[in-house]
Amino acid sequence: MRSRRAVLGLALGWALLGAGSGCLGVVPFQPRAYDGAVRVEAVDLAFTRDGTGALTLTLKVRNPSSDAATVTRVDFDLRVDGRRLATGEQVLGEPLDGQREIPLEIRFPLAVARSAARPEPTSHAVRVEGGVVLRFGGSERRAPFRDARSLEVPWMPGAAESSPAP
Repeated sequence: MRSRRAVLGLALGWALLGAGSGCLGVVPFQPRAYDGAVRVEAVDLAFTRDGTGALTLTLKVRNPSSDAATVTRVDFDLRVDGRRLATGEQVLGEPLDGQREIPLEIRFPLAVARSAARPEPTSHAVRVEGGVVLRFGGSERRAPFRDARSLEVPWMPGAAESSPAP
């Protein structure tokens, strides 16, 4: 009797975790599997005097599931010296096999209002947070990432006039 309950309990648990119900992308017994699925390898930030620029992120994206997925989008929130400078999203269509890792280099074009700027190269505290969305059939899972580093940025628009982000 006890063994029947154990088997029934395991089967019910497996179904609730999604393996038996068809929920793709579920990683049984690892509820935080997507928290470590994206690693930021490199961050580059550059601006020109007219206020245009680019944020380039080099990421390593790992699929913690055994199900094949597609990387459908990457979103970000960029803060420089504690001030929100930009947010954005880029739509992709990169295939990612089950339990594999791929490199992604994403370039986000930036545009900020023309204003006072520091033309000399100075070190700035740069923080990027965001997520990579993996689609498994009809379901999606978001794998977050966060990186903070000090970067030399030769031209920083609006550095003197910006107000802190909430």
